Amino acid sequence: MEKNMCGIAVCIKDKGTIDHAKFERMVDIIAHRGPDDRGVFYEKCLALGHRRLSIIDLSADGHQPFCYRDKYIMVFNGEIYNYIELREVLKRKGYHFSTKTDTEVLIAAYDCFGEGCIEYFNGMWSFVIYDRSRNVLFCSRDRFGVKPLYYTEQEGMFLIASEIKQFFEMLERNPKANRDVLIQYIIRGNLDYSAETMFQNVYQLPGGHNLIYDLGKKTYEIRKYYDIKEIAEKEVSYQEACKEFRKKFKESVTLRLRSDVPTGYCLSGGLDSSAIVCMADRIIKGKQNAEQQHTISSCFEDQRYDEQEYIDEVVKVTSVIAHKTFPQETNLFEDLDKLLWYMDEPFTSTSQYAQWNVFQAAKECGMKVMLDGQGADEQLAGYTGFYIVMVADRLRKRQFGKFLKEWKVYKRNRAVTEKYISSYEILLPAIAALIVPKKCKYILQMLFYWLFPNRQPFSKQQLRMALKTELSYPVHNSRLYIAESVRNGLASLLRYEDRNSMAHSIESRVPFLDCDLAEFVYAMPFDYKLRNGITKSVLRDGLKGILPEKIRKRYSKLGFVTPEDQWINNNFEKYRMELQNALNLLSDVLEPDSVMKWFDANEGKMRRSDFTPWRIICAGHWVNLFHVELT
Repeated sequence: MEKNMCGIAVCIKDKGTIDHAKFERMVDIIAHRGPDDRGVFYEKCLALGHRRLSIIDLSADGHQPFCYRDKYIMVFNGEIYNYIELREVLKRKGYHFSTKTDTEVLIAAYDCFGEGCIEYFNGMWSFVIYDRSRNVLFCSRDRFGVKPLYYTEQEGMFLIASEIKQFFEMLERNPKANRDVLIQYIIRGNLDYSAETMFQNVYQLPGGHNLIYDLGKKTYEIRKYYDIKEIAEKEVSYQEACKEFRKKFKESVTLRLRSDVPTGYCLSGGLDSSAIVCMADRIIKGKQNAEQQHTISSCFEDQRYDEQEYIDEVVKVTSVIAHKTFPQETNLFEDLDKLLWYMDEPFTSTSQYAQWNVFQAAKECGMKVMLDGQGADEQLAGYTGFYIVMVADRLRKRQFGKFLKEWKVYKRNRAVTEKYISSYEILLPAIAALIVPKKCKYILQMLFYWLFPNRQPFSKQQLRMALKTELSYPVHNSRLYIAESVRNGLASLLRYEDRNSMAHSIESRVPFLDCDLAEFVYAMPFDYKLRNGITKSVLRDGLKGILPEKIRKRYSKLGFVTPEDQWINNNFEKYRMELQNALNLLSDVLEPDSVMKWFDANEGKMRRSDFTPWRIICAGHWVNLFHVELT
């Protein structure tokens, strides 16, 4: 059984021949994504390239570009988890298989079902199929965008890649910044909210979309094939929902345990990662000669940011071997440019540095597969922002008794550990949503910035530019809010997950984004997720007896955090110098004097929730590292 996490490269030249030396570099610059094998295919104006990370079968059967019946050539990054079951379906339709790879199953499914093959896949993927009979490239990205796929049309070429940096091996000109996206990132912290990237004329194919490139006409079309919003709400009792959640979650984790290489888990101590570890442990205990399982955790000496108390509880009730890493601020700037090089674009906080350390430790422990909990918060109302939805819903329905009861539960369980979040940051947006549901966040932010100009470092003109694009979630509609959280809020987290894992040649799997599980969760009523003021209720009750009670009844939430505010407050001069250097590079976008005045006024008082200094510093390093032109 072949499984592989990989990197892909595609070049289509309008005229003339493809520069083979440049294309080979485009393939090899992502050797970290696939250190075990490489391959290229050239035909006239087309080139396909592949790097392979072998997870199970180390034979040549999984070599790519993969040729099938001399009709199709494919490069594929990802996994079709249900490929064993799908292969049996195809066999009954008369297909024969010469390998045990999911790659061959994927291409056979395309031959059988055409573009509709996507509907049969349970997995994560980005792939490109050269269909010789139609003279097209059929490109696809998985439903939720777990695996990356970028494209650009520049200098007489159409290029497709797993990472943006690959394009720079083919292009002559320095990259230019997409100023609108850059401003959104710096001022509002928004990333991956559309097909645009931080680089001008470089796009990502959104999750749930296909791209079809006509090689004859040299034109392409993008088609949406999946949108979770189309899943209708279903009537189901709460008890039945808990039972079905448990069943589907177990199936998802079981599928993602298919591996013959050492498997580990990212364990934060929160509900999501703890659920994966505990369920996997129960599954594996039922198997003979099972490999020893390992957990990797990011920890801190400062207990305000540390979750070892809960990590140790999970380790105590399972048979895993625990490993802990302690990210240090002293190493942050030493590793920043390296981390940025793998990321391609700036990131919003130093929590990604903590994740980097987790995967680095996993590699040192010999892990090649890691399971992580991405996607649960967005689907199961795990974030504090979901309380805004709850409050708005109760007020709109005039359920004042329920509102007071649930508000008391929130204040008791969450507000104590979230002191940096004021009550008005929940109540005001909820009330505004009842009056101006589509523009409530825009109006509140502009009002806040206008009344308290000293609380932020940007001019009113810059704020108007950043806020002109309405990106706030539909607080007035709980189902749409969750759908937008899955589509937009999750996108950058999945990019971080992919880059941090693949930088260390590790395959990361995310059980909560199993399509069957995600659709079931989305279809259940919102009250089953945020129930009686308690988040992720269906998970807590559905996994009773699997999760330790200390975890199951944990209501505080740190998120995957670092002591970023303390790092800045305790090393003010260092960060001031970094900020000034960044502003020198970003002077065409920001007003350095205004930013420095704001930063100096907040010396020693930086709040945990304010990532503005870091975003500016990170953007400055990004401009310098990739030689990005701002004009």
